[in-house]
Amino acid sequence: MKILITGGTGFIGHYLAAHEVGRGHEVLCTRYEGGQLPLLPEVRGAMYQHLDITEKKSVEKLIAQFKPDVVYHLAAQAYPVISWKDPEMTFTVNVLGTIYLFESLRRENSAAQVVVACSGAEYGDRVTSPIREESVLRPLSPYGVSKATQDMLVYQYYRSYGMRLFSLRLFGTTGPGKTGDAVNDFARQIAIAERNGGEVKVGNLSAVRDISDVRDVIKAFTLVREAGQPGEAYNVGSGRQIEMRKVLEILIKLSKEEIVYHVDENLLRPADEQVIYPDTSKINALGYRPEFSIERTLSDLLEFWRARS
Repeated sequence: MKILITGGTGFIGHYLAAHEVGRGHEVLCTRYEGGQLPLLPEVRGAMYQHLDITEKKSVEKLIAQFKPDVVYHLAAQAYPVISWKDPEMTFTVNVLGTIYLFESLRRENSAAQVVVACSGAEYGDRVTSPIREESVLRPLSPYGVSKATQDMLVYQYYRSYGMRLFSLRLFGTTGPGKTGDAVNDFARQIAIAERNGGEVKVGNLSAVRDISDVRDVIKAFTLVREAGQPGEAYNVGSGRQIEMRKVLEILIKLSKEEIVYHVDENLLRPADEQVIYPDTSKINALGYRPEFSIERTLSDLLEFWRARS
């Protein structure tokens, strides 16, 4: 099977490529050479090719030449904080890039299965949790709005053209090799403090989140593609909720040194979902069962950053 992973040098893309190569598939990953250098190495056995998802002709050429059976669409501006600073770029990458991909597939290979990495940030600040897929989308950041738009494009292209598209609404995916999320930021700073001293800077510690290990989440991509219903959205989460203060406390307990932290106002967002976690019964009904405990994930993160501090 020929599998295309857009954004394949990114955090989730790396693990997904390794997973699918291990299953014996032909995997082509796209990289964006103008982006941030990845922390994780290229996957042995996968192919790599430059692609700017915002260049329509380049997207069309790649789809016409490779003719994928499966596409995992991960290429994105993936950080809410950056979206506040540059909403135009966020929408160009996340929305126009998705349209270019869908249009190319519609013309060249409409039978391909396409799994799009969307986000729990689409829901916004809900009054009640757990959040079901039927909940109204009220995103609070430009990033969340762009992901909600991607989600709606999945449904629209499915209904309009019968394309086999799926949306995964990911909640708090983390793991070794990620940057830009609070969990890895905590672990990185603690690893540095262990070696060099200094205080750890944190943001909103009262927020409640569902945190999943990427090594579980990649299985959701393949499971939904194989057993899910095209046109549908699926929440992906661990099924457990944890306050960010507790995450920090676990990491400090795992530390080899005494750690001091303080809240930095610069790390607080203009708007933030205080309590958000998903109802995962829909994907669980397909057989999804996360295996990694939060303690195992945090321990692995700390070891990852210790090796790089």
